[in-house]
Amino acid sequence: MKSRLDRWRGDIATLIVAVVVLLSPDAMTAAMADVQPANDALLSGTEVRLAWNGEIEAAVYQVQLTRDDGTADPFLDAFLNEETTAEQLVVKEGLEFGNPYLWRVRAIVDGIPEEWAFTSGFGIRSIPFGFLLQVETFSDGQSLQPGLTIFNHCESIVGFDLEGELVLLLDTPTRVSDCRVIDGGNFMYVGGGRAWILDLEGDVVWASPDSDDLKVHHSASMMPSGNVLLVVREYRDIDQDGVVRNWQGDRIVEMDPTTNEIVWEWSTFENFTTQDYDVYQTNYWNDWTHINDAHYVEADNSIYLSVRHLSRITRIDYDTRQIIYNMGMDMQSGDVDFGDDLFSYQHSPQLLPNGNMILFDNGNRRGGEPVVGQNGTTYALEMAFTGSPPTNAEIVWSWEVPTYCPSTGDANRLENGNTLVTATQLSGIYEVSEDGQIAWQLSILANEACPGLRPGYRATRVSGLFLEEVEVPCPGDLDGDGQVAVDDILALLSQWGGQGEADLDGNGEVEVNDVLIMLQVWGPCSS
Repeated sequence: MKSRLDRWRGDIATLIVAVVVLLSPDAMTAAMADVQPANDALLSGTEVRLAWNGEIEAAVYQVQLTRDDGTADPFLDAFLNEETTAEQLVVKEGLEFGNPYLWRVRAIVDGIPEEWAFTSGFGIRSIPFGFLLQVETFSDGQSLQPGLTIFNHCESIVGFDLEGELVLLLDTPTRVSDCRVIDGGNFMYVGGGRAWILDLEGDVVWASPDSDDLKVHHSASMMPSGNVLLVVREYRDIDQDGVVRNWQGDRIVEMDPTTNEIVWEWSTFENFTTQDYDVYQTNYWNDWTHINDAHYVEADNSIYLSVRHLSRITRIDYDTRQIIYNMGMDMQSGDVDFGDDLFSYQHSPQLLPNGNMILFDNGNRRGGEPVVGQNGTTYALEMAFTGSPPTNAEIVWSWEVPTYCPSTGDANRLENGNTLVTATQLSGIYEVSEDGQIAWQLSILANEACPGLRPGYRATRVSGLFLEEVEVPCPGDLDGDGQVAVDDILALLSQWGGQGEADLDGNGEVEVNDVLIMLQVWGPCSS
């Protein structure tokens, strides 16, 4: 005897028609919520996320976006007309600086568009007169890491696509040195002795206290807890060979941004000896350690420091605050464990998923001796460790920067295996392949005078201005095979009148409206 589901399988089309007839006209109700961007918002970039979470509820939406040209019906020339199953849409093409835009959304129910639920507008800022930053890009046409390249420029954070088109121009309250994109799509940067977090519209989300005891320099980074790790200046009087001088060292501070309470700290004065210093650095006590990077690594619960003027990388156990190792140039104390002459005056050490470390080796003390003039060499390099914790390291990959870069710079390993190298002294950013070929290059041709803070202090490649992974729902794909089909209807019918994953509208019962939602997205799931 055939089961009930087997008998329904042969006549499923008839069943669907019958269910549709039963649909209540007010089955889908709209909940009011703000849309994003806010109406009349002025944005800083040509990538925009349109979101209407809760404004209307449907399984499928139609979105239109057009330039607001002042005509009676600007949507007649809409350059975007798209359907989506998500409650948001990121637009990466068609937008330009200096233009106003209108957009609208409506539900599509059973394949039939409803009335437009709302119309909203936003503008994209104009590029100011006198903005002189000009770049050009080169590509070898091979595999590149998609996305935007973000870096500092005077009192702004900028982002360019792979073709060299400006996508982001975000004004900042102060001059910018180090900047990075953080979770949530916000920006963190260091400038004016403080750390700042800005949103995409340039509004200040958080800033570290404006305090002489908390002068932030070079680096600020996020902790998994949401706290912020800061490098701040510290001064102490040190008696060296009978001479007392006021030395400048560094303090690493973890701050809770909700309270500005310091919850963890670590001082170079308490953990390094002043026997160790760069004997070739004039007035070395005025900038003894010069830490240019501090960040937390969750995988080994450690803080990693780049101590530039000691040509040293230090790993600290977060819980005990004890040094696990010092790697770098041998010095008077003998406190360095390994790695003599592997690098010097380095920037941006980062652990890779394979356990190796990549960094930008400025090379100011190649062989322990100071470079004369511009005769030095600078590398992006990767090191592999021996032992756990490490007792030795060796260089397993390197790329020589075209010209010696005695200060600043960066090296980041990209998802495609290439390395993004920031050669600030050259006003150049390179994407370098594993075999050492330049796959992509951004050259800064002209820019405003920014004494002391070169454009491109560090650069980072991000997939876009909106970093959150948005899971596009495929309501009705109950068996997870990537499409809504007969088997999903059969699974729904087996739960009819009860509860289960087939309750697509979340009202506590599997019934007519859940079948309608399935019908709206019938076929292959789309992203």
